Amino acid sequence: MGEPNPEKPFKLHGIELISFSIHPQPDREYPKGEFEFNINQEQKTNDEKRIIIVFTSVTIRPSGKETILASLSVACGFEFPFFEKIFKKNPAGIYLIPQDLSTSINRISIATTRGILYSQLRGTYLQGSIIPALDIE
Repeated sequence: MGEPNPEKPFKLHGIELISFSIHPQPDREYPKGEFEFNINQEQKTNDEKRIIIVFTSVTIRPSGKETILASLSVACGFEFPFFEKIFKKNPAGIYLIPQDLSTSINRISIATTRGILYSQLRGTYLQGSIIPALDIE
């Protein structure tokens, strides 16, 4: 396959749908614009495998309501061939992820999650619910 390219510090290692749930259609219909998306991300490192896994969780609610209509969790793994050169541990032993790399893998993970959510909601009462484009910085 050739030598790793330091100008491309990572590659996609894998994608996994961790969980998905959709609740029965409520009595009321909700127009497309009346949904809120709560998006959370968490990054985990595995230095032995030279990977970072980004866990992205999404919940969909009607605007201003507490009722969860659907939820999804996706893991995206990224392999870093030069892991030891890119990431350094802080005094507490936690790897520090450079901001530009963190932003890149978070963007890719959200875009991937958006596509998976779209696919999961196809044919349901929430099929018009698409995670909007986000400004991540």
